[in-house]
Amino acid sequence: MKHTSLAEFRARPGQFIEDAQGEDLLVTEDGEPVALVLGVRFKDHEDVDYENDPAFWEMIRRRRAEASIPWEQVEAELFPKKT
Repeated sequence: MKHTSLAEFRARPGQFIEDAQGEDLLVTEDGEPVALVLGVRFKDHEDVDYENDPAFWEMIRRRRAEASIPWEQVEAELFPKKT
């Protein structure tokens, strides 16, 4: 993760936003973190929304806690063996 001051970021925002496409950027003021710039150029709005939606991640956590179906059962139901 790269670091820069708020003053440096304000002086060259375009360059820092471009740099953030390859590596996250922590912006500090008086040595304290004030912002984290994450590059999202290769994502769409839906990706960004889901990645930052606590309700979505809670749903994922609940689903992962549920019992799963063994692959053999799925395979047997989708591709029954001919007799």
